[in-house]
Amino acid sequence: MAKVKPNWADPATTAENEVLPKYFKWAWTSRGLSLALNVILIMQLTYYCTDMLGMKATLVGTLLLASKLFDGVTDLVVGFVIDKTNTRFGKARPYEICIVFVWLLTILMFTTPNFGTTGKAVFIFIMYTLINSICATFLNGGDAVYLARSVRSEKNRVSVMSFNGGIIMLFSIGFSMLLPQLIAGIGSTKIGWTVIAATIGIPMAIIGMLRFAFVKEVVHTEPAKTGEAEQTVPLKTGLSCIMKNKYIWILAGMTFVVQLAMNIGSAVSTYYFKYIMGNIGLATLVSMSSMITPLVMIVFPVLTRKFGTVTILKIGAVLGVIGYGIRIIGGTNLATLTVGSLIGGVAVLPVTMMISIYLIDTMDYGEWKTGTRVEGMLGSVNSFCSKLGSGIASALVGLIMGLAGYDGSLAVQSASANTSIIALFNYVPMILMIVLLLLAIAYKLDKELPQIKADLEAKRQAK
Repeated sequence: MAKVKPNWADPATTAENEVLPKYFKWAWTSRGLSLALNVILIMQLTYYCTDMLGMKATLVGTLLLASKLFDGVTDLVVGFVIDKTNTRFGKARPYEICIVFVWLLTILMFTTPNFGTTGKAVFIFIMYTLINSICATFLNGGDAVYLARSVRSEKNRVSVMSFNGGIIMLFSIGFSMLLPQLIAGIGSTKIGWTVIAATIGIPMAIIGMLRFAFVKEVVHTEPAKTGEAEQTVPLKTGLSCIMKNKYIWILAGMTFVVQLAMNIGSAVSTYYFKYIMGNIGLATLVSMSSMITPLVMIVFPVLTRKFGTVTILKIGAVLGVIGYGIRIIGGTNLATLTVGSLIGGVAVLPVTMMISIYLIDTMDYGEWKTGTRVEGMLGSVNSFCSKLGSGIASALVGLIMGLAGYDGSLAVQSASANTSIIALFNYVPMILMIVLLLLAIAYKLDKELPQIKADLEAKRQAK
């Protein structure tokens, strides 16, 4: 049987006959992997600030919350900029270089000079804001735009994102297993955190640029007429389109809830294993159980074809409630903690790993609803909610633990501080999973999509 040659870069290629080169999935995954490991490392910022820099937990929480509120402005601006961008490299691709600056700034952040309390606070705020509000905003805001313009086929998009999700999850689990050991070892000193950040950051910055190097934007989602430049959307029009797109708000809500749940758990996990379980190293054992989750991503294309993407969302939310319920019932029992964490980890996969697919669907809905297609701004709405969720997570951990009496200088914490750690680790994420289920039930775009796509195709053929 003759091999089918890749035709991805051929302008004559259609969604029906598109064949991607073998390297495509790896190249696409490279930057997502780099950014994912960065997020995992930065979720330890609260611990670094309280236990290494001697800052109050409430102060750290306030700084991170203030930074995320600033994100609301930058996300919309970045989305508008992406929609206005029209270069020889494409619309979203040029901004992939931001991954290099993400890691350079992260290394600097974990090398905070010995300033006074105010100086440390200002330095952390500036570094954290530059990483998240500028660099990561361009990366996250352009992700779905980049995918829509580099892959024509819905089948290929699902395949790419499933592979992307599986690899990212596999390496994220591996890094989550390694990080507690590094923290327990060289992470006991301030300079140790600089070594950790640099050792991970330098190779990840290089790897993160592979997407830019090998993945081109080969199609336009809104083809321009012959001899015309691609049309740009005025800011006022773009904002109006966003407000009329109910599904982007439901999707953004799900993204916010998932990121809030995941990152609260991640931010407080070091405290939980140190003070509640009595051994930071046990976090590695719990993380090892999650090695099975990449297998779910491998079969994701099959599951989506059989059940539909929205059904998968609902199943994930139910699993989330079950997983955190098991953790609550089991308390400090390592076995139930492991099982509950595994189920909870699988629960969030549809939102975290397939978000670009859902975003492209909301772009189609928005174009069908308003007659105008906005890509970057829709991506930025979701990006803002994602980062707001992670930022509020870090802020909540710092603020709640600080109010509960947490003191990083103490080897043993007060009963109220320990109670706050337990609540943040188990009870709050479970409540958020219930909210996720309600939002997934409200997300009914899958029932409307076939007609929407048919109408859009007819409109484009008529031009």
